[in-house]
Amino acid sequence: MNILIAYASRYGTTAKCAKILEEKLAEKGHEVTVADVKANNRIDPSAFDLIAVGGSFVAFRMNSFVTNFVKRNLKTLLEKKVGVFMCGADNIWEEEIKKGFPSELLDKAAAKAYFGYEMNWEKMNPLVRSMMQKASKTTEAVSKINTDNIYKFAEEITS
Repeated sequence: MNILIAYASRYGTTAKCAKILEEKLAEKGHEVTVADVKANNRIDPSAFDLIAVGGSFVAFRMNSFVTNFVKRNLKTLLEKKVGVFMCGADNIWEEEIKKGFPSELLDKAAAKAYFGYEMNWEKMNPLVRSMMQKASKTTEAVSKINTDNIYKFAEEITS
């Protein structure tokens, strides 16, 4: 199967998750293209059999590059097999993901998943870093990427 993973990442966590997903799908024998829609906002999903699209949630909003990619390509996405995913520090992801993707896309998605989060302090601007450190009550780097969820998502979207 020819698969596109379209994502955007603010601080690098979603990029890491997209890479893990790519490796798992390639391991299963699929041809996988990974596209950072922030760097390549004109990727055409119509040439792919399956599209996995996702991004980071910060301050209760999906990454705007992902939102714009979905808006531009919604008609094509609705005609294809699609999975959606998100990264973020929110434990109510099932409600948050509804804010990041159109309901018609979520309704037809073969899989929806939460991949976890990281706190990459050195990549954040000082204001965001200060707010996030206060909210999380730590200044230590945090990595809560959920590889089990990524692997399960890979199985669900390809079955």
